[in-house]
Amino acid sequence: MAKVKNSEQNIIKIIKNFNIEQINPKILIYGKENLLKKQFVDRIKHSVDGDVHFLWGDETSFKELKEIFASSSLFSKGNVVIIWNMDSFISNLNKNDYQNFVQFVESIHLPDRIVLVSLKEKIPAKEPFKSLINVVDIINSPALTPSAFATSVKKKIEKEGKSINDETLKYLFSKLKNNLYYAKQEIEKLLIYARDKKEITKEDVDAVVIPKIEENVFAFVDRFFKKDKSAVGIFKNLIETTHHPFEIQSLILTQANKLLMYKTLLEQGKPPEAIFSQMKVTHPAQKASIQKLSAFLSKEELIDLIKELYKLEIEQKVYYEDLNQTSLNFIAKRVLL
Repeated sequence: MAKVKNSEQNIIKIIKNFNIEQINPKILIYGKENLLKKQFVDRIKHSVDGDVHFLWGDETSFKELKEIFASSSLFSKGNVVIIWNMDSFISNLNKNDYQNFVQFVESIHLPDRIVLVSLKEKIPAKEPFKSLINVVDIINSPALTPSAFATSVKKKIEKEGKSINDETLKYLFSKLKNNLYYAKQEIEKLLIYARDKKEITKEDVDAVVIPKIEENVFAFVDRFFKKDKSAVGIFKNLIETTHHPFEIQSLILTQANKLLMYKTLLEQGKPPEAIFSQMKVTHPAQKASIQKLSAFLSKEELIDLIKELYKLEIEQKVYYEDLNQTSLNFIAKRVLL
């Protein structure tokens, strides 16, 4: 195993000059800009000859991962595994498996490939990340600089045969908050709206572009359990910009289980501090949140919520119902009950 951390590569440079033959078969991607991560993953999918397995980190086990690579036949062109949100995958590992996982990744060679996509802005300085970065190529997907972001937006508009003056571009840029994933959606709407025009104006921007509001997923969870109607708008913004619906549903489920346990033990006569000790909740803010939110839902409502979450995942993962729409419908229904 290498003793020195591998140097980082910039995802933009790799995408611009993409050559699958120059891509290491073991990759870890991290950083703020998820759109670039998705573009990279798409390039991988369309450039390899082997079987591509796209896995969600929160529903993939180490055993399942090993079975995929063990299934290669003598004439196989290899297996390519992409684990999106590898942070959740890591969190589900037994600590005794950390080293085994690192060794497993290190053992992967062409024609097999593994792409680990972290949703974190920084790589954690703990195991198994600490050892993992020594056996993979590391790719950083940072947010673009303001000038590079503005240039990207302008090129997209000009590519469609339209012009935009610097003042209007600056105004549009201020609404998009330097987020490529959000910008892609809003600019596509803008181009459709102005399809019969040669120049994009400030009035066009005002007509269709919705300013990106920086939302916090924990603020959403708090409002969701309070049945605050604003939770619906926050949820839409979160899934359009920074979070996957499964990630948010998982947070809701975790909080619901905590609230149900808290209310159940409280009814049994246990004091709050003893309950938090049993639940291994130590942070004062977490304790305060659980105590506060427990007043908004009964035990029966929490049990019903948990059941509905499991039904929702079956619809999405077994029957392949539209992920964003079913998730949004669920949020709206629960908040407006």
